[in-house]
Amino acid sequence: MEQHGAPLGTADPLAALRLLLDDSPEDATTVVPLDAESCEALADDHLVCQCNNVSAGEIRRVLADGSCGSLDDVQVLTRAGGGCGHCLPTVAGIVDVELLKVRPL
Repeated sequence: MEQHGAPLGTADPLAALRLLLDDSPEDATTVVPLDAESCEALADDHLVCQCNNVSAGEIRRVLADGSCGSLDDVQVLTRAGGGCGHCLPTVAGIVDVELLKVRPL
């Protein structure tokens, strides 16, 4: 008898969904953040995400005021990187730099 659905004993709870959608983790793209020096050099009014009109200052503000605590949070709240994705390295770099200011190692 052929069985459909989630493979039994799967550690990854989304494995069945990935199989159905043919969306394996290997398909994920790694975002390499822009270096800290380049991120620090960006003025607050620098438009980072042209698709969604998000500036470097807006990203810095949502991290500094505690509205966001991760790259995912910034993407959800500001929509930065949600269009073409070309700006994701810059957004990720700014997030890394600003989070170090808020939560030093």
